[in-house]
Amino acid sequence: MELRVKALRIGDDLRRELSKPWGLLLTNEDIEAGRLREVVGELEPREVVTVGDVTTWVFIKEGVKPRVALVDMKTLRGPCQLDIEKSIPRIAEVFNPPGHIVAGVTRVIEEALRRGGLIVVRGEEDLLVIPAILASPEGAVIAYGQPNVGIVLIRVDKDKKEKARELLSLMQEVEVEVDVDTVPN
Repeated sequence: MELRVKALRIGDDLRRELSKPWGLLLTNEDIEAGRLREVVGELEPREVVTVGDVTTWVFIKEGVKPRVALVDMKTLRGPCQLDIEKSIPRIAEVFNPPGHIVAGVTRVIEEALRRGGLIVVRGEEDLLVIPAILASPEGAVIAYGQPNVGIVLIRVDKDKKEKARELLSLMQEVEVEVDVDTVPN
């Protein structure tokens, strides 16, 4: 059985724009040198939200447990063997197709921020940085991976929220057909 879900779809121009780091880039060398905890501490986050399996795992390994983590159980499009659920309890599951942001995901992240925990994404979590910024309070830090380079840290403020809203306005509203069996309850 098919279900139609409202979503925003990213275009190629916007994809190129979003491939650039959108905050403070902490390189893999910085992380290996043990600087993650220090740099996050300097940002004095109200909350930490991680987006991506490897990013989340690095934070846990370095002793900086995120309030909310969004993961899709994949890394670089392949299966991820990290057992994040041993460190952060799963509190929600969402469907989000690659290259899209489904309607309602910001509310799921807002609720997760109240409770704390892991959101498992069926599909792809990459673009969920944008609704994570919108859902998070000012002063929160959103962290996501820059493949083969490091981790980007975004300190949420009015300007970042405005940029997130602007990016959403540049995306095309579509309906996505999905198999009901692939959508979480």
